[in-house]
Amino acid sequence: MTSTTRILYLFFLIGLTSLVPGSLSAQGGFAEQVDRALGSNQELVNGIQFTNQYIRSEGHPYWIDGGFKTGSICINDQWFEQLQLRYNLFSQKLELGYLTPEGHMNQIITVPENISAFFVGGYVFRRVQIGEEASAYYQVVSAGATTCYISWSRDLLGTRSSGTSFGPIEREYWMHQGERWMYFKNQKGYIRAFPKEKKRASKKLLKQQNYYFWRATTGEMVEMLMASIRLLEEGGEP
Repeated sequence: MTSTTRILYLFFLIGLTSLVPGSLSAQGGFAEQVDRALGSNQELVNGIQFTNQYIRSEGHPYWIDGGFKTGSICINDQWFEQLQLRYNLFSQKLELGYLTPEGHMNQIITVPENISAFFVGGYVFRRVQIGEEASAYYQVVSAGATTCYISWSRDLLGTRSSGTSFGPIEREYWMHQGERWMYFKNQKGYIRAFPKEKKRASKKLLKQQNYYFWRATTGEMVEMLMASIRLLEEGGEP
């Protein structure tokens, strides 16, 4: 049985079990069933069954368009591939979709602490801790000795009485090179974060790219960040 088949079968077993938040591996009967069927790799059975908590809210809390995308997750340095994933930016949790043998689509909400990284939509996300911030998922863009970490979030606005809706996607950036950390989230912050001798080049880069943080697509963002990393790595004009 392949690792992909194993993880999907595990999710099917979860779908047949009465779930509560927290680790399921402590439930003796269920753990014994999994052990008899698939062996003792029970790190994959942590999670809760999906319920739509935002059905009355306008919009959605997900990364990009809200649909499931084929991707991979990393648990204990082992990658599981060809999974259906979507990233909830409000809860900061990864959701996995799977088909039961009857062909029904089920979903499970994963435990963030159990997944050290995931790959979806052609982009890599890792769970890291930056400074005094709590551990969280960050998209990672890196080259040479420089790495940029991008946090994605989406707030739920309004009240139950007036109605709720999901706000726009927010992105924040931490760029790390050696002992230097640079934080920014908009045009002014980006230029201010660069060392004095490279501020002029950073302004030129934004102009050349015709780049605006609030409207950039993910692809445009990655292209700009790679150009910024080259500027820091090489020290020259973009």
